[in-house]
Amino acid sequence: MEDARELDGIDAAVVGGVLGVAENGAVWLPQRARHKALYFAVESLVILLPRDAVVATMQDAVEDPRFDRDFGFGCFMSGPSKTADIEQALVIGAHGPMSVTVVLTGGKEAAR
Repeated sequence: MEDARELDGIDAAVVGGVLGVAENGAVWLPQRARHKALYFAVESLVILLPRDAVVATMQDAVEDPRFDRDFGFGCFMSGPSKTADIEQALVIGAHGPMSVTVVLTGGKEAAR
């Protein structure tokens, strides 16, 4: 795809995560896809994460050598966004996928 707008309407994407955080379920996703919009434009995001890449806290994650500080784009994805307006109408997935599933894999080799 040449244009990130072509991602609109894609049902699901499978991507690899680098670090998972046990305290909040967030997964570090450096930009590996051609268009970073992939992480937010799809309806369902499946993240493959090596089992040995789960750390206890966000502090542990940002201190971990796998959290490469020399990246062009990256984000911690923790699930669908939620927002409610003054009338308390809840909207899920307003800024990203409607669902995020993390699949723990056997280890570093399984994520490649």
